[in-house]
Amino acid sequence: DAFAALATAAHVIVGGAIPISWPQVPQLKLFQIPWTGYDFTAPEKMPAGVPVANTFEHETSIAEYVLLGMLEWQIKLRQMDAEFRSQGWAGYASGRGPAHAEIRGHTLGIVGYGHIGHEVAVRARAFGMHCVGIRRSNVPCPPELDWLGGPSRLPELLAKSDFVLIACDMNADTIGLIGAQQLAQMKPEGVLINVARGRIIDEKALYEALVSKTIAGAVIDTWYSYYAAGEEAVWPCKFPFQELDNTLLSGHRSALTHEMHERRWRFVAENCARIGRGESAHNIVFTGQGGP
Repeated sequence: DAFAALATAAHVIVGGAIPISWPQVPQLKLFQIPWTGYDFTAPEKMPAGVPVANTFEHETSIAEYVLLGMLEWQIKLRQMDAEFRSQGWAGYASGRGPAHAEIRGHTLGIVGYGHIGHEVAVRARAFGMHCVGIRRSNVPCPPELDWLGGPSRLPELLAKSDFVLIACDMNADTIGLIGAQQLAQMKPEGVLINVARGRIIDEKALYEALVSKTIAGAVIDTWYSYYAAGEEAVWPCKFPFQELDNTLLSGHRSALTHEMHERRWRFVAENCARIGRGESAHNIVFTGQGGP
């Protein structure tokens, strides 16, 4: 077919899931995914010896979203706007209405300290926040964190943090990482923020923790049910998070800025150029081990 003909002659393929068997690809030097996630594939699904690379460039967009979520949680500008539009001064003298909170001095705990975590922490530090993190690999603690530990320090991170950011990969070890036990280890005034993958947090446990006010609230961007173009639409979750007054919700849009798309395609173009120059691609996540 058309794909097989193109793939046979290609040096680089840019794309996502390939729904057919691979033809012989003797010249293929790189399969470039133009986004970050690659859970739709695996080494055994890709041609043997072909490097597979993904694309980041979403970190700063997501970092701004996370800061926005924390600031909105503390300041409640949406509520201020609605009240002022409908009530004006509402009997309060100028500048003497109900007070709001700050993020300064609060602690942000980052579960999965990587590219996104770094960009969030740098910005949170600029607002006067304390930042702590955990990650699987053992690396030196960067200057923007108070401490960086391994997975065993998750309970400590949960107990100390006012905001808990989920920013880790979804894999066999992290699916269901945050359940009822972990949510109970958070501060009652703690807020959970998920920009990673929905299934890292147990859906039922999170809903129940929000309803019971075990935690104060959540900012949720990634969900449990998705659909692609042409498929029948599904609701993002089994529980009515949208009915809760202690949630801020968005539909997997934290990274979707015009600037992010521009950066990603520049990265893809540079990786293609590197292959043309006989150099290795950046961001190789694995090498194919399948057929033919």
